[in-house]
Amino acid sequence: MIRSLASSAPGFAITAVSVVLLWQVIPWTPTLTSLRTADPLLVAMAILCLVASLVAKTVRWRLLLPETSPVTTRRLYRILHISFLLNNVLPARLGDVARVAMTSRQPGVRLGHVLSSMLTERVTDTITLMLCFLAVSPFLPVPARYEGLKTAAWVVIAGLAVSIAVAGVFRARLNAVAHSERLRRRLPANRRIRAEAASFADGLGRLFARDRVVHIWGWSWTAWVGAFAINYLLMRALNIDAPFAVAVLLTCTTNLAMLLPSSPGAVGVFHVAATASLLPFGVPETRALSFAILAHLVNVVPVSLIGAALLLAGHERLSPWALRREAELATQRASDG
Repeated sequence: MIRSLASSAPGFAITAVSVVLLWQVIPWTPTLTSLRTADPLLVAMAILCLVASLVAKTVRWRLLLPETSPVTTRRLYRILHISFLLNNVLPARLGDVARVAMTSRQPGVRLGHVLSSMLTERVTDTITLMLCFLAVSPFLPVPARYEGLKTAAWVVIAGLAVSIAVAGVFRARLNAVAHSERLRRRLPANRRIRAEAASFADGLGRLFARDRVVHIWGWSWTAWVGAFAINYLLMRALNIDAPFAVAVLLTCTTNLAMLLPSSPGAVGVFHVAATASLLPFGVPETRALSFAILAHLVNVVPVSLIGAALLLAGHERLSPWALRREAELATQRASDG
């Protein structure tokens, strides 16, 4: 427990700095007034887009797991929402630990399958967001003084592209190692390690498998178009007159910001990223912060409520200590054979 709190300390520190920065720079009374004027119909439509986006991500996740496993998309939808709930209320990304633990329990699914599916999700999401940013960047009405930031973004994307290419090379090597005779000779008694390594490589290989590539990438694009629609509808709900390209930019920046260590729910870092992304387009500070608050609530509250309902309906006991212990046991079983 103490170790978990210690590992979460940098995240809480970043959150505290972000909240203090927003509190000092932007007046809150006009911000709250702006929030009260939000169009409830457009907010409801944004929540529906969120639900549709998560359904698409769940279908994609099922495609990344073995065909032979009887685990259903409905079951994975439940696991995904419970993991989001735990990430939103607990430190140290325990929701991801829960996702690994709960999915590894499913018949026909190995630990390697789960880890490779989650890694592959990150790869597809990164590539999709990069391509979307490249597509809309020429249409962003960025003032001249912010052109340097756009150039920096292109440099970052180039670096990510190189990283993905390198990862592709390592994926091929991992696949070769997982099925090599040399590994079999060096680890003759540990069939479990070989099986987990093979399942991990198999999972990564599904990303470009001929029979699944169209479906995986199609559902990925569907999920992110839904995410773009959420931001666009919320901008309209707050009378922010900005093109759809800005909604795409908001999605990219807020998702990148949430990769930073922070408190549960990415409080603070999400708000700074969303607010800073709107300011270059002439959006008033109070209106930009009101969007950040509303967008965070829309992305966190419905998912957490659904996750809580599914968790209670399933009568599962998922304490933080049990989750960490189960993850350790799964790793130990993979190494013990």
